[in-house]
Amino acid sequence: MGLPHLDDFLTSILVERSGSTHTQKSYARDLSLFSEFLKGQSGEITKFSQSHFHSFCNSRELGRRSQARVISTLRSYFRYLVRQGFIKEVPVLEIIQHTRTLPETLSDEQIQILLQCAITDEKTEALALRNKVVLTLLYATGCRVSELCDANISDLHLDTRTMKITGKGAKERMVPLVTEAAEALGEYLKIRMSLTEVSERSLIVNDRGHRPSRIDIFRWLKRWSQLAGFKRNVSPHKLRHACATHLLKEGVDLRSIQTLLGHASIATTEVYTKVENSDLSASVKKYHPLSDV
Repeated sequence: MGLPHLDDFLTSILVERSGSTHTQKSYARDLSLFSEFLKGQSGEITKFSQSHFHSFCNSRELGRRSQARVISTLRSYFRYLVRQGFIKEVPVLEIIQHTRTLPETLSDEQIQILLQCAITDEKTEALALRNKVVLTLLYATGCRVSELCDANISDLHLDTRTMKITGKGAKERMVPLVTEAAEALGEYLKIRMSLTEVSERSLIVNDRGHRPSRIDIFRWLKRWSQLAGFKRNVSPHKLRHACATHLLKEGVDLRSIQTLLGHASIATTEVYTKVENSDLSASVKKYHPLSDV
């Protein structure tokens, strides 16, 4: 069964809530899943078994974190339907509890290996420089993959070594560019026009000369990870974790890291202190004279 006011709801995410197109697509995917679940059912869309829905999600191999996101999307959608007068109240939806695991990260050596593979993977200097910029920006700025895809040439300010990043909710932040990132961008800009048209505004371009998609970035990282001989593919988010973790180890305060990453809440940033503490615990057990390890 089709979901009522779906297009209007998705439009409202951009217009009323200042959400990004990526948020809109995420909501659309979640509601498409819910719509598929409702096929063959009759009655009001709010009259469904949540346990059956979770079983359906499990059959689609959705983890608890993804299911929690879907429930959050449904709440937002049902609240919209209440405002439109289509339903009387938001149905009770239980929160899917999920354990927050420590983020995986990469060592400095692993990042250098990955960078070398990204550069040597291409036959042309232009694409090799493009790859270097992609990897360097993800690690040096800790930006999200969607933020990198959305970045335009006009967002770059090499004279002041800063870059404007537009994050969730269209919130903008200026991030500093470390020397290696600024130099890589300078070299890339010299040859960028050999990869695309003058009218293309995107800072990063894919192999076809257009703005890259998230899939493009994930595909490149998967290829470089395999060339590097890593057991698991490196994701953009793992590079974001590496940026935050390495800065914390060097003594950068949490508030500065929060600003760099564009976290709305300091609580999100605090997960990296757990990574630091886990490293400390392992080191003490291994090296302290009184340890029995």
